[in-house]
Amino acid sequence: MSTDFSVGEKFDLLENTIDYFWTQFAGIVVLLMQLGFAFLEGGCVRYKNMQSIMIKVYLNTCIAVICWWLVGYGICMGSGKFAGTDFYAGSNFAGTKHYSHWVLQTSVGAAANSIVSGGAVERMSIIGYCFLSVAFSSFIYPICAHWTWGGGWLQELGYIDLAGSGTIHFMSALGALVLTVMLGARKNRWNEKYANEFNPSNTTYICLSTLSLYTCWIFFNAGSTTALSNTMAYAAGRATTNTIIAGASGGLTLMVLHYYKNRNEKSKFSLVMICNGNLAGLVAVTGSCDGIELWAAFVIGILGGLTYWGFGILIHKFKVDDPVDAFPIHGGCGLIGAQFPGWFNTEKGIFYGHGAKQWGIQLLGTVVWLGWSVVLHAIVIFVLKILGLLNVSHEVEEKGLDYAQCGGGGFDYQLLPPVLSTSGYENVKSAINQKQDNAPQYGQENDQQQVL
Repeated sequence: MSTDFSVGEKFDLLENTIDYFWTQFAGIVVLLMQLGFAFLEGGCVRYKNMQSIMIKVYLNTCIAVICWWLVGYGICMGSGKFAGTDFYAGSNFAGTKHYSHWVLQTSVGAAANSIVSGGAVERMSIIGYCFLSVAFSSFIYPICAHWTWGGGWLQELGYIDLAGSGTIHFMSALGALVLTVMLGARKNRWNEKYANEFNPSNTTYICLSTLSLYTCWIFFNAGSTTALSNTMAYAAGRATTNTIIAGASGGLTLMVLHYYKNRNEKSKFSLVMICNGNLAGLVAVTGSCDGIELWAAFVIGILGGLTYWGFGILIHKFKVDDPVDAFPIHGGCGLIGAQFPGWFNTEKGIFYGHGAKQWGIQLLGTVVWLGWSVVLHAIVIFVLKILGLLNVSHEVEEKGLDYAQCGGGGFDYQLLPPVLSTSGYENVKSAINQKQDNAPQYGQENDQQQVL
């Protein structure tokens, strides 16, 4: 049985097809961000925990997919002011946009979950992290997403956050901060005698992962337009261009800052700082990238880099053991990124003569994310602590989760030179320490150093 369509209906069908394909394709690329997070966090930890943190990232991907299918997407995109009430377990998807939108929202939700995993590095039990991941993917984040994008009350007020500087990055980083504080510092983390042991273990992983995140971030931001038809192609193009520029200016900012501080030392250049500056610029521009001019993206990238630098010093001063800099990158830069629509948006920003109303709405959203994330994460983590599912034992932490719980290291030591391969991690650690005997201690200039 054939169906005849009018010319107008054919155009509508074509537009919908283009929009749905764009949204679904962007979601598929965003899922690859999990690869970036896995290698980024793996490169930041000690060799004895490299496999365990990758397991956590992969598990939160699987958990996010199932949770978003069952409840997360319904809460996020269903009808309602506080939380959605339909589309649970894929109901009422047939013949709608929701198949393609589910792909994007689920991939974004998995990425948000990976930000929290940074706070769990090297001392949280894998089972405990799985329970935290379920809570995050089932209601902590989906409700926030509903308020911003699913027709919730903040969206009705006019809150602007295209791809989630505040809704995703700031909110998730607060969860990582609460987790980091409640877990406590790793053994000997603040003992100067052991300072070099806590430097990033693999800067090559960090570089490759950052480049992959940089690429995927374009689809993360531009794909959040969820359309290419009519004039939306211009919005997606603008978001893409601004994302690329802000990431580059953030990386250059940290290169210059690090070089200036260490200009008289051997560690004039730091690959880790350039990569983290790149990520800082990306986080800072994520909320506003579709509504700003190119010069603003350049400035935002610089401000993101400076913010990361400042928050890195702050958490180090207060001895917060944040192994992957989750809070300086995602929290600090997400905080300022959530404000930028109120300043740089061409139709509502202060710089374009539209007053401070939009900024006020952005500030309200920021306060909401602060209260919601801190309280909910603290409750869930406290319950895990009571149940004995939070920290691993001191013996497991000392030995490393890879060797105590994951069957061995993240790669085959037999493939390494003899000096490294004889006895696994102990010889790796010994060789690294010998190489770094003449390196400056943490808190001084060190070209492997992650935070200032």
